[in-house]
Formats: sequence, structure tokens, C-alpha cells
Amino acid sequence: MLRIRSLAFLPALLVALAGCGDDGPRAEARFDTLNVGLAGSFVPNEAARREVIPGAVAALESDVVCLQEVWTQADKDAIEAAIGGAFPHIASFTHDLDTPVDDATDQDGNVPPAPTMAPCGTTELEGLLENALECVRDNCSTIPGSEEGMTTSTECAQSNCLSAVTDLLVGPPENLQCYACLASSLPTETLAGMRELCTTEVNAGLAFRGQSGVMIASKHPLSEVDDFVMPGSWNRRIVAAATVTLPDDVEVDVYCNHLTPIFNNVAFPYTGAYGLGRSGAAGWAAEQALQAEKLAAYVASRSGERPAVILGDMNAGRAIEGTDLESEGPATMDVLEANFELAMPDMPRATFTPTNGNNVEDTENVWIDHIWLYGSLTATDVDVTFEEDLVTLGDGSMVPLSDHYGMKALIQVR
Repeated sequence: MLRIRSLAFLPALLVALAGCGDDGPRAEARFDTLNVGLAGSFVPNEAARREVIPGAVAALESDVVCLQEVWTQADKDAIEAAIGGAFPHIASFTHDLDTPVDDATDQDGNVPPAPTMAPCGTTELEGLLENALECVRDNCSTIPGSEEGMTTSTECAQSNCLSAVTDLLVGPPENLQCYACLASSLPTETLAGMRELCTTEVNAGLAFRGQSGVMIASKHPLSEVDDFVMPGSWNRRIVAAATVTLPDDVEVDVYCNHLTPIFNNVAFPYTGAYGLGRSGAAGWAAEQALQAEKLAAYVASRSGERPAVILGDMNAGRAIEGTDLESEGPATMDVLEANFELAMPDMPRATFTPTNGNNVEDTENVWIDHIWLYGSLTATDVDVTFEEDLVTLGDGSMVPLSDHYGMKALIQVR
């Protein structure tokens, strides 16, 4: 739940006021954000990248790092073990399908009704699900013909099995809920696991069985660690929050986020309850903007007058004149810009791009991974990170660490 400060910020505010005449900042620290793309078959080259990611994070010259898409507990544990010497303070969380949402209200202040049956829990829906699973088993399985096989890639499933799920995509709302369960579990579950989840679990429909994917790593002590669970379709969406104590007892709040992406593909229909009744990309955009509003309200209530750094994959960004950057999630950017200050690099460029070897060619060129400032902070040395090819694949070719590039900024506390 939200933790609301009342007058707790006054000591920090008085210290800040006392230092207003100083020539320099009271503290300076580097903050990094990186979406590592450990998302099963949804992001290519996972096995090879997984071997390199922990060491690359451990080597960062950062004070605080926000990581996204560390979806499984095994990956969280592996990264924590690898970086513990460099970043001894970790904020990480365990969630599941039954984790309650802290603020489940929609745009009208109403809480959508909870499900009462498994997404594919009727005989008819079980049959339609079976058609899809058979197609994946025969065309896109790591173990063809076996119930223990997994999907080789989401691209394969889209190319070969779209016709097998047509009745789920164009049918009544309950059909779409069954499809949502199938689509969200496709990258990480066996065929048998998908069947079990979608026909028996009432709260199924979130990938990774409801686990969240963000974590904070810090060289400095963390306190007041919190996880604010937001509404999210297909994936668990949370804000990881903590107060980091920098040298000289300077405190800064840090918020690590990963907002809903805006899908514009027939294979990714909007199936949630927060889309303002819209379908497709418009529904995903409405949900994303609502998350941005909840994030802004959470930061304001938790931090009060304490300065804060908000980082992560926002899945939103502006088109910038003089660059090749395209617009993504303009309504979300409106919310974020109204509440926070964007740490702007000297030369803005894409953090998600078709030139990244982990992405497909029709990927849009967007700057969607950001560092935002709240309160008495300034930023210098803002730049994109991990653009270089660091991972060697089996055929000898090389790709970047993730399908996203990261961001860094040197933050001054005034």
C-alpha cells in the first residue's frame, strides 16, 4: 500500500535550505537503468545473454542501478549473487498470480470485478486452447510432439499459428481472456504448463506466473524499501521504491519502473480492464497512461519534499526534431513531464531500435528508457549505455547485452 509521509521531510528540507548558499551540491551519485530482456522466448538470444548480463552489471561504475525484465526468481538470485560484491544492497521482490494490486482503480475510480473462473475454464474454450497448443507443438516446440516442449520463439508462433487462434481473437470477451492467458504464458511455459495454468488457475493471464521483473541494486544502504503493485495486463507491473543514503547522510528516493508497452499487432490485442473500452494499441496506451498517473501520485505521497530519481523502461518517448526518434506513448509522456524533470542527454538517441541485433527489422526507433528527476536535483553526463555488441552467439556473431540499451546520469543533490 502507499506509505504517506506527513512532516517527515522537514529535517531534510531544513538541511537543504541551510546549504542553499554553498557553491556545489551536497552529494553526487551516478544512477543507471537497464532493461536486461530476460523474458524467455519473447526476447531473442536469452541463453547467451544471460551468461554475460550479471558480470556487465557488476562492472558498472554506478551508485544505484534499476534493472527491468529480471522476471524469474532464478535470474534475480543469479544476478544478486554475481553483483553482491559491487552492489551489496538489493531491493528485490517475489510476487505470484495471487498478489493483490495496491491501487486497482480504473480511470473512473472503480475497481474492475475479479475473475471467477480460469481463463480457458469451459469445455469450449479448452477445445480452442487445445487447437493452439497443437499448432505450437507441431511447428514451434523445442521438443516436437512432447508436452514438455517450450515455444522456440514468439515470432515462430505468430508466423505459423495465427490461424489456429482466430476463434479466440475474434470471439466474445471470454475468448480474448483465454487468448491472453495463452499469449502471456507462451514465451516461458511448457505446453503442459500452459494448459494447466489456463484451464485451472482463476488468476492466470500474467506471464511468469505473476512474478514482477524490477530490482534495485545499490552501493549505498537502502531503507524504507517498498513495492507498489499497479494494474497491468499480461505482466505484473510494480514500482520498486527505496531510500538510498549517500555519503554525508544525504538521502534520495529511488523508484524503479517498467510500464506497460503499447502493442500494435494483431497478435497482441488489448484484453485488460484499464483500456477505456478501447482495443488494440489504444487500449494498451490508456493502461500505460493510467500507470504513469499512479506512479506520479505514489512518488508525491511517498517522497513529499525528499528528492527522488525515477528510472526505468517507460515504453514512452517523444519524437525529437533533428533526430530519427519516433513518438511512443504521448499521453504517458504528458503525465511524466507534468510531474518530473527529464534528464536529457546532449544527443538524444534510441534505446530501442532495429539496429540492435536482438530486435526485428520493423522495430520502431524510440527513446523509451528514461531517468527522471523529482525535487532539488540536477543531472549531468546523461548518456545511453550498452550500445556495443558484448554477447557472442553460437555462430560467432555478436549482439548487445539486451534488446534495450541503458541510460546513465550523474545526479547532483542541491
